[in-house]
Amino acid sequence: MNNIIKCMAGIAALLAVSCLQPNGGGSPFELNPEIPFKRLMTNSAPVKAICHVDTEHANPLNAKDYVFAASAEAPETQFFNYVVLAYGYLVKDRQGYTHLELSPSLKHILDNSITYIKPLHQKGIQVLIEVRSGIFSDTEDGVGAGMGTMDMAAINEFIKELKLLVEHYGIDGFDFNDIGGGKNSYPPLTRQLKQFQSDSPLHPDSLFVDADGNPLSDTEIETVLWIEGGSNFSNLIQRLNEELKVSYTSTYKNGSAETSETQTVERAILIRSQNHGRHLLSQLRMAYMPDAYSGADPKVPGNLHYIINDTPYDNTQLHASLWDEAQNRDVGEESDDQYAPFAVDLLNRQDEAAASRWAKTFLLRNPDGSSSDSGNQNRYGALYITNLRPVSESNQTTYLTYFSRVLFGRTTMLADRPGAGDHRREW
Repeated sequence: MNNIIKCMAGIAALLAVSCLQPNGGGSPFELNPEIPFKRLMTNSAPVKAICHVDTEHANPLNAKDYVFAASAEAPETQFFNYVVLAYGYLVKDRQGYTHLELSPSLKHILDNSITYIKPLHQKGIQVLIEVRSGIFSDTEDGVGAGMGTMDMAAINEFIKELKLLVEHYGIDGFDFNDIGGGKNSYPPLTRQLKQFQSDSPLHPDSLFVDADGNPLSDTEIETVLWIEGGSNFSNLIQRLNEELKVSYTSTYKNGSAETSETQTVERAILIRSQNHGRHLLSQLRMAYMPDAYSGADPKVPGNLHYIINDTPYDNTQLHASLWDEAQNRDVGEESDDQYAPFAVDLLNRQDEAAASRWAKTFLLRNPDGSSSDSGNQNRYGALYITNLRPVSESNQTTYLTYFSRVLFGRTTMLADRPGAGDHRREW
């Protein structure tokens, strides 16, 4: 039985639990602040920072100690708006159900969320869980579970587990990373997949012939399957968006003690531009493609905040391939500019000059600082940091400052507060 199902055994006990914290102190949510906007130097667009934490090696509480130093113009400000906990991954049981398995370190954090999640909430930081498509390499077969391999029946069952995490563990959203599912999760092998709890093919034969009924080539079939998988992934995001309402009951856990409270928050969904994440339906990005007549963007899932470019900065990279069915082409195929938010890896740090070039690209400027053809507009609104390490291992504030000075005119530092160093360690 997977970890999520095991967690369900304690849900019934919630009905008898007080809304007070185990040691008193009232609602765990009542003091949660809102982090002030970090505004770009070039305009007033608000930008948020995301911290991906490898929970096998680093304590997530480290993230809350990185701040912008106070100045005459602005108070001390939390550097990170989101913390992404790595990771959960897709598995299949004998009946073909897709479940979310949690890594041991992530399970430990959820079981002790009053220790590891509540302090982040109290600083205004939202906590997300990374959902990976599996634990297999691209050269392994895997179990055929990926973000693009679930039909609607499987999606509806899978979302129940995501809702459980949201409602009973203080989780504010998810970061979907379609990597690690193995060869069976990606074209062309996905042609052989079956529908949820059925022997029927997931993909109809009509996908593999042209308009005249002639068989498509292997290359053409692979293209079709990537698009179809991107459609499935889009369905997952849209259905999850419908389920993640703004008012909900969240629970912190402290061993056998629990505390629950209803709070209105803004949920968050992130997507990595990996595999099927590069082939999402264009309607998921209507925020950047408003209706030509009304200017409205009614199809945008309200909780889908960012599509993250995982690829380290490379000025040859294109926008994520988002399939526009109306125009029958990839939205990004005619674009030649690097898009943000791109991942900044703290284990592969560059010198100040390289970091400055990255930051200027984030502002859609040329490396020499001149304006690009796109203008000085950050259309994507986030800076994504990976591999935050324990403070004792190295001084990361200097490297983060390379970005924060260019983007925000602010210096990054460690917060100087009582007890701040207690958790600056590895597990």
